[in-house]
Amino acid sequence: MPLSTLIVLPLFIITIVFASLFKQTKWQMLTITLLTIFIVMELTSIYFSGGFIDYQFYVNLNINDIIEGLFIFKLQAVLVIVVFFSLIFLLSKLADLCKRKCHLVFRLLLAFVAIVSISYNNGPFSRLYEIYQVTSAPREPFEQALQSLNMTHYTNKDQLVSHQGKNIIVLSLESFEQGFLEFEDITPNLQKLRQDYTFFANMPMSPGSSWTTASMYTYMTGMPFLIGGYTTSPLMRADKTNLVSLGDILNQAGYQTRYVMASPDFAGIGHTAELFGMQVISEKNYVGQYPPAPFGLYDKDIFDVAQKQITEMRKTKKPFALFISTVSTHAPNGFDDERMKSVISPKSDNMSFVAASLDHNLGIFIQHLKEEGVLEDTVFYIFPDHLMMGAGTPTINRLSEKERKLYLLTNAHTQDLQKNTDQTIYQIDLPRLILNGAQVKTNAKFLTDYLTEPNFDKKQFIEQNKSNIATLNNSAQVFK
Repeated sequence: MPLSTLIVLPLFIITIVFASLFKQTKWQMLTITLLTIFIVMELTSIYFSGGFIDYQFYVNLNINDIIEGLFIFKLQAVLVIVVFFSLIFLLSKLADLCKRKCHLVFRLLLAFVAIVSISYNNGPFSRLYEIYQVTSAPREPFEQALQSLNMTHYTNKDQLVSHQGKNIIVLSLESFEQGFLEFEDITPNLQKLRQDYTFFANMPMSPGSSWTTASMYTYMTGMPFLIGGYTTSPLMRADKTNLVSLGDILNQAGYQTRYVMASPDFAGIGHTAELFGMQVISEKNYVGQYPPAPFGLYDKDIFDVAQKQITEMRKTKKPFALFISTVSTHAPNGFDDERMKSVISPKSDNMSFVAASLDHNLGIFIQHLKEEGVLEDTVFYIFPDHLMMGAGTPTINRLSEKERKLYLLTNAHTQDLQKNTDQTIYQIDLPRLILNGAQVKTNAKFLTDYLTEPNFDKKQFIEQNKSNIATLNNSAQVFK
């Protein structure tokens, strides 16, 4: 149990004391209900992300994500309801007892101490203030917003000059963090790829890149997905962004750009990919050709579709860039594919089975690329979209035995990447690394290109500049 769950103790005290100040039962119950909602939301955030309510939690409060969440986390949803009503009953009884037994001065003093105890940096109140900072970030002229981050001489889209290099394949693996590569019985193929190719082990997850859509936005634009505006569905009204993305650069260089995903509706990633000039390929392009899956396609079929797309694009003799997102290893337990039971030996839990299935299908995919000669002129990049969310599952417990990190695995050479594998890399570095490794020449600039001091802590920079980053992302939106 994370230490952050101890937040319930001061929140219980605050709820009990505030409710005890009212004489009328209706106001007492209203206070208890509202504060219990807040307590349950905090516990939910701690369960999924290991921390207090933050911008990530706020963004995922939209109705579509809530419905998807109820579908994925059925048991957790029932538990939330049970905890909510149990707490209301318990806190109402304790509030009555406190009103009868405790002097007013003592109650107020107790509430003051409780409030002070959670009023520290990065505490629950601090995180709520950060949500306000990000969502209230104003829209400004785009050039002015760039200046707030000292991004001088930024290359706008109409100034782009790009020259093609090698073909590109990018694989974003759902929640498949570095710890999975330590499980010999689950990831033999990834472990072999790690030995055979270039592997960056020092890659922390950063704010604004810690959920699926945010991760995509970051590795496409080099900018964390913190965005102004009081909306829990950012970008959905936007027609494009003025930020230069990988899609802009590759399209300008004459690449075919496609994005293979299980479903464009999952986490809104279809719209986000289209925003960056990608042709979205999903189950909608292959109706009835694959078994129905919880989110459109199982990972096995995603890789099959990707192979078909590569074969099709190679026929044109034009360079291609194919982006792929898997989904079956989604927390808490993954989505198992019955067809894999004849291939993968039984595992101790469902997520281990699904993870082993992903590793198997990924290994077949890379082997196919080798046999077809695709890798002779193609660079691939493999990385997790984010750390696995949740707590208390066998997989999370196993992953938590060591420091939890992301990684980058690629067949690009370090001299092309212009990074050594012992260096720390960040999610905002990914678009630059993808272009460098593929030897794509461009005058485009990303945020990381302005943060060039040796051993610069880019994660800390993001923490300290959330409001300015949100202003830039907000100002870059072009609405329909």
